[in-house]
Amino acid sequence: MGPGVGTLSPPAASRGEIETLVETLSHELDEIAATFADTVHEHLPELEEDMRPWTLQAARSNLGVIVTMMREGDDPASVLPPPEAIGYTKEYVVRGLELSLMQRAYRTAQGVFGGIILERLRAATDDAERLAEAMAFFNAWIFAYVEAIERRLTDVYMSEHEQWARGAAAVRAAEVRALLGGAGAVDAAAVSLRLGYELDRFHVGFVVWSEDGGERPGDAGGLFAQMERTAAAVARSLGAGAPLTVAEGRHLACWAGRRDEPKLTRLHLPRTGARGLSVAAGTPAPGVEGFVSSHREALLARRVAQLRGGTAGAVAAYPDVALEALLTEDPEAARRFAVAELGPLAAADDTTARLTTTVTVFLEEGSSFVRAGRRLGIHANTVAYRVRRAESLLGRPVTERQLELRVALRLARLLD
Repeated sequence: MGPGVGTLSPPAASRGEIETLVETLSHELDEIAATFADTVHEHLPELEEDMRPWTLQAARSNLGVIVTMMREGDDPASVLPPPEAIGYTKEYVVRGLELSLMQRAYRTAQGVFGGIILERLRAATDDAERLAEAMAFFNAWIFAYVEAIERRLTDVYMSEHEQWARGAAAVRAAEVRALLGGAGAVDAAAVSLRLGYELDRFHVGFVVWSEDGGERPGDAGGLFAQMERTAAAVARSLGAGAPLTVAEGRHLACWAGRRDEPKLTRLHLPRTGARGLSVAAGTPAPGVEGFVSSHREALLARRVAQLRGGTAGAVAAYPDVALEALLTEDPEAARRFAVAELGPLAAADDTTARLTTTVTVFLEEGSSFVRAGRRLGIHANTVAYRVRRAESLLGRPVTERQLELRVALRLARLLD
């Protein structure tokens, strides 16, 4: 063996035992690698059986590097992952396995290797002191090796995961846009497979958004990740599994699916983790058509919520705002209609706002001064005074053209 590096140089007294063991290990690489693979798959049931060849190849390549570096006296911290270990790492990404699972696999193999080394050393020497020295050297060396290779493979995993996620997101976005664009017949089963989301069920289309941040959800720090977490929580509130999500401009387009029709009344934002975010949802509907229609309604509900202002933390469901959504399809035309109907009552000052609020409640309560006063918390005479004042500004009784007046009042609050 070479001179070694730093504190990981083999002790002089036990150098012979260490060199002998390294040579012994070099003849047992295939056997030890098989033991590693068997133990890893026995202790980590998350790994599918068809991944065993990948585990075996990674184990064999790492063992080869270890023996070579020990023989040459190289610093274990300088290790470069062999191609088989890099391929093993990428396989975790492709299969959607967590990085922590791969780290557990390496630590499991490390434990097995320590036991094998101890067994071989005991067979090579009866000197307790030399045995302890050699075992301490091997433990420190292998620990440094595993620490270094885990660090480098973590970089590989994160880089590969980012590329994979971007590619998967691009595929999802293209598939979703094709569905929403309605171009040609849809093979629901094939599209479901590509999306990883089943189309043959009921869907609630919803959008999560923030009025803060840049043009894309990921611009403002962790905003995109926050939207994703919020979307998952919203889907759970509907009794659905993981949602389908696609980033679109400053909002996240989402779909939650169930076999039976979800209850939109159950939809809510999580109590924590959704600060500054809002959600708008469409009507639950089945199949591909429902996937499209519920999403379009969600966008309309979002528009109404934004027109109302103060949308942070808002929860808008299309059935509750369908009339406003219909009336504001052309906001400028809606605004002209409201101004023409209300005349001076279209003013935005506080005094006029009190008059329009009173008239709105008065009409909703069947033109009853008493019920309107009870609801507003004021005297019936005050209601009567305000209604008469509004009528003088309108130039007609509020009971004339009542439908048009009520619609105009609703639009005025929305478009102000």
